[in-house]
Amino acid sequence: MSRGIPVAALMALIVSCGGPRGSMDYPEPLPLAPHDTVFVSVPGGTFVTSTGDTVDISPFRLGRYEVTNRLYYSLAAEGGINLPPDPGFVGMTDYLIDFPGYPVVNVSAIEAEKAAALLGGRLPTLAEWEYAASLDVSGAPFEQYPWGILAPVDAGFPANFLAGEEGWETRALDGYAWTAPVDSFPLTGSGFACQAGNVSEWTLSTDSMTLHCGGAWSSPAERITIGSHSSLAPGDRARHVGFRILLPGA
Repeated sequence: MSRGIPVAALMALIVSCGGPRGSMDYPEPLPLAPHDTVFVSVPGGTFVTSTGDTVDISPFRLGRYEVTNRLYYSLAAEGGINLPPDPGFVGMTDYLIDFPGYPVVNVSAIEAEKAAALLGGRLPTLAEWEYAASLDVSGAPFEQYPWGILAPVDAGFPANFLAGEEGWETRALDGYAWTAPVDSFPLTGSGFACQAGNVSEWTLSTDSMTLHCGGAWSSPAERITIGSHSSLAPGDRARHVGFRILLPGA
């Protein structure tokens, strides 16, 4: 089941909030699309994570899509959060403004958490992220993909990843050399897009290093499985890392 926050209500919140904007000068917010704030209900359950921890998961709602440039821009303008530096993707100048339906990148975990809080949400924990990604998978999930056991090449390229077998320059066999619009690939059976590839996604910080999951446009096939994660400091930015927002309740 999926539910969205009405765009009109969100825009009213953004426009009505005053207060300091920090040192940034924000032009008018980019118009949002309805799917920017669609959330999928995830039932609770008991789950064993890729790190071997057994956890009880409470019901929650998770963004169907990775946070787009236009949604992040609006939240940043409302909350006085610094805008991310341009990632320098060749052929995609002024990425944040000119590619509004693409996933935001170069946002730190700290900034992502601030943005999520403006919608009443937060980043998912590692357990919550893996649990949601594995809902449509049978058996041990961590060497599989959100769509199942088939490698992305054999499954018809259902994700944006380092697709070329001959190295970096042949990576666009999935249709995209860099990031892709967040709605470019099929939804999983549970209703999520791009839980594998496109951008790796921040999880909630628990110590001095923060995990990001799911691999990215720059990851080979074996690094976009459900159990794949890497770490960065909470204040670090990377042009292959974005995020997805979790809301409480079902």
